[in-house]
Amino acid sequence: MRTALALLLVLGGCVDPPHGSTGEQRDKPSAATKPEPKATAPSNGFGEGIAWRGFDEGLSEASKLGVPLMMVVHASWCGQCKALKPAFDNPDLRELSHEFVMVNVDQDQVPKSQEFGPDGTYVPRVLFVDPKTLQADASLRNPDRDRTVYYYGPNDDIVAAMKKALVRHGST
Repeated sequence: MRTALALLLVLGGCVDPPHGSTGEQRDKPSAATKPEPKATAPSNGFGEGIAWRGFDEGLSEASKLGVPLMMVVHASWCGQCKALKPAFDNPDLRELSHEFVMVNVDQDQVPKSQEFGPDGTYVPRVLFVDPKTLQADASLRNPDRDRTVYYYGPNDDIVAAMKKALVRHGST
């Protein structure tokens, strides 16, 4: 009988969670185990750690998921576009990119992207697109610009604009 009781105590100790643990934490995936979204479109130098989408794919995904879309429209020959590229290496921008469908499009290769030029087809343009209407949100223009209001240069605060877009459109 003592042997059976001792065996139960030993087995019971092996099954119980360690002191101070409820066992619930084992079921919750940690942020480190959450799979990172994979890019399906090239970065074109705009942040290698961002899950970029192509034009049509991004619009479809934003609509389907109800997630705001951030679109970077650029051209390979554009000096200002090249100057903007390092801004996308910002860790805060990269972290916030997980809350958006991120579209990176060369307007010379995808002429349909010129539809997202509400005030002209200059480059670079950074637009925040409403997932319900698939239209550029005019309230999320660059507040530091009177003309070319979707233009962001290397010294403009894209991260602040992303935060405003999330407040306005939320994310899933």
